[in-house]
Amino acid sequence: MGIKRSDKSELFSKSRRKFLKTSAAGMLGFFALSGIAAERKKVSANDRLRVAFIGIGGRGNYLARDLLQYAPVEPAAFCDVDSSYAAKTCKLAPSVPLFSDYRTMFDKLWKNIDAVVIATPDHSHFPIASWAMLSGKAVYIEKPMTRTVWESRKLREIAVETGVVTQLGNQGHSMGWWRDVAEWYEAGILGEIVEMHNWCDRPIWNQGPYALPDGSEKVPASLDYNLWLNVAPRTPYSKLIIPFHWRGFRNFGTGAMGDHACHSIDWFYSALKLGMPTKITTISSEYSDFGWPKSTRTTIEFAPRKGRPAVKLHWYDAAQKPEKIDRLSTDEIAKIKLGGAIVGSRETVVCYDQFGARTMITPRSRMIELKKSNALPPHKLPRLKKSHMRDFVDACLEGRKAASDIVDYAAMLNELVLLSTIPTFFSGQELNFDAQKGIFTNIPEANEFFMSRYPYRKEFLISEKLAF
Repeated sequence: MGIKRSDKSELFSKSRRKFLKTSAAGMLGFFALSGIAAERKKVSANDRLRVAFIGIGGRGNYLARDLLQYAPVEPAAFCDVDSSYAAKTCKLAPSVPLFSDYRTMFDKLWKNIDAVVIATPDHSHFPIASWAMLSGKAVYIEKPMTRTVWESRKLREIAVETGVVTQLGNQGHSMGWWRDVAEWYEAGILGEIVEMHNWCDRPIWNQGPYALPDGSEKVPASLDYNLWLNVAPRTPYSKLIIPFHWRGFRNFGTGAMGDHACHSIDWFYSALKLGMPTKITTISSEYSDFGWPKSTRTTIEFAPRKGRPAVKLHWYDAAQKPEKIDRLSTDEIAKIKLGGAIVGSRETVVCYDQFGARTMITPRSRMIELKKSNALPPHKLPRLKKSHMRDFVDACLEGRKAASDIVDYAAMLNELVLLSTIPTFFSGQELNFDAQKGIFTNIPEANEFFMSRYPYRKEFLISEKLAF
């Protein structure tokens, strides 16, 4: 669905305190009963999309730079908890108002925002995205979509009920490489899939069995640390966490797997229609109650599907790599910093980055041979001609689903990735997953990791009923 600039906006201009008195079910019921979702129409093709950018340092700066150069985009607001970190992006559009608190931004500018782009730390994705979606705004959200499995499932429910346009920021899904692999597999070029390998250099930040900071460090004057913490518990500030290293800490980030796999596993997941896992096993280094481990190796098994036998995907982080891959030399494996390989009974496919870049059948001589003999099938799957971010804008204006839509696709990929972080805490034990029931069946205590390890601070949620 597209976006409607609702004439019911006064219902959302109430104070945050009143929002907190409204349950999630009540909010969803309002959308259904008022007809907002049913009546929502696309924005005119000649109109512009009014976008609020939330989290504009780091990755957020990249997203803003791309979209601010795209003619249909009208920047409505910038929002960041650190004014110094935000300064570089603010210079791109000096007249755009800057907020430190997304709640204040929504209160003041609800009528002037059609969509939001969220590039904040993992722990604040769900609070901000649910606030935006339940306010009728389209949402582009950086990966991982959420910090927990529970949040992922709940955000999908909200997306279903509100019908807003959504896009997960795993830009490789808008690129052509996984589509090449899908077409090769469907044409029988690869044969049956034997095994898959995915390796990366993450973490490239502080990660390991760290304890809580000791509280001796001073919070920078430019940073509103309370706003940065969002729903997370009050924690002493440390430059070893902010602004870059939060990914390695369990209260805020999702570790190497959570950060990287929504990109790199998509190449396998989409091309081969893997579905949800049946078994997951991780060998993990030491971790703490506060810090993710420095390294893991994970094996994810998928059930047979439409004649395809069960297949395993082997994940390696911290610059670990597979020792041997059929038809790919050890010298070539050593050269690939971030990559993956699909070993088929007939051919092996390799890619050279987290998005599937330079995907080819290996060795190179074999790829050349197949091309020259016209053995590779013609393209059948549609290719996107614009960036992943601009596809989101076009989807909003055209009233269609974006490439990495939460409801039909992204929530399931995101859940697969987050499920694959849980065996970290059961190192060496195989966890059996029942996709129909949505639970681990052989080690019930593993299901406790679906939820947050701490109670959310409710003032950062649009409804206290979202505080698991």
